[in-house]
Amino acid sequence: MSEDMRKNLRDMLDELDRYFEDFENDIQDAMKQRFAGAKPFSKPFVAGFQMRIGPEGKPSIQFFGNNPLQGDGSRSPMSEQIVDEKAGILRVVMDLPGVEKEDIQITAAEESLGVKAERGQRKYGSEVSLRAKVDPDTGKAEFKNGVLDISFSLKDKANKAFRRVNIV
Repeated sequence: MSEDMRKNLRDMLDELDRYFEDFENDIQDAMKQRFAGAKPFSKPFVAGFQMRIGPEGKPSIQFFGNNPLQGDGSRSPMSEQIVDEKAGILRVVMDLPGVEKEDIQITAAEESLGVKAERGQRKYGSEVSLRAKVDPDTGKAEFKNGVLDISFSLKDKANKAFRRVNIV
């Protein structure tokens, strides 16, 4: 194994250790707060993570599921960002099972994306930092079979205004 590969692996494992330590502390704090009121969890608790090496060669870890620090009971959906420099497009794909198109609200800015959805017991909320600057006015979203696919044109100019994205 080359020295660069070893360094990348060590960096990835170090970052994973930091994430797990933070995650464990967050869970402990949430459990202390939750049980201090003597009201145990009444709904299932879902949590997970996804780990990958990004295009820059840096490790990336994404947590999804219930956020123990949020009192509203919303879950962070699993998401993926795909940057196509040739086509000048950034796509964000999110899993939102159990909701309908009408239940989803999307807000977009040049460097971030907000998604909220709620239907019955299902409640999702996520703020995503985008990998590239986009033109929020070009946002197009499609929702099919619990998968939300949002695409934006890449942008060079600065425009920090928020825009609503309609789902077709």
